[in-house]
Amino acid sequence: MLANQPLEPFNTSMTETKKFLEKWYKAYRSDDPKFLDEILDEFVIFSSPIVFKPIEGKEMTKLYLMGAGKTFNMDKFAYVREVIDGLDVILEFETYIDNISVNGVDMIRWNTEGKIIDFKVMVRPLQAINKLQIKMSESLDSLQKK
Repeated sequence: MLANQPLEPFNTSMTETKKFLEKWYKAYRSDDPKFLDEILDEFVIFSSPIVFKPIEGKEMTKLYLMGAGKTFNMDKFAYVREVIDGLDVILEFETYIDNISVNGVDMIRWNTEGKIIDFKVMVRPLQAINKLQIKMSESLDSLQKK
């Protein structure tokens, strides 16, 4: 019977994941790359809605996440839903790029040490994706020049 099955490993992971998520919530709006150094695994995989091939490694992932922070209107950025399953989290967000409404999800997987090992972003509608591609290119260019 399911009622007799021990739930401790599952609950332990979710409890830990909530702690990891709280750390993300406290700092994701910051421009501080040190936060990303602390929370990203060295071999993290980042999947962007505007790049065909997944991006590998901490440095490139940091660049893309910082670029997104400059692209999205962070004053209007809000997570509106979260789903937690073990070490996986899906966070639905809403924001704007210029005057275009953006709806998307961040799909994040942590390891047991609290480091992000997989980060996937999906965005809708098509108009937002098109604008995101233009603005992200501009943001990445300016970040790489620094």
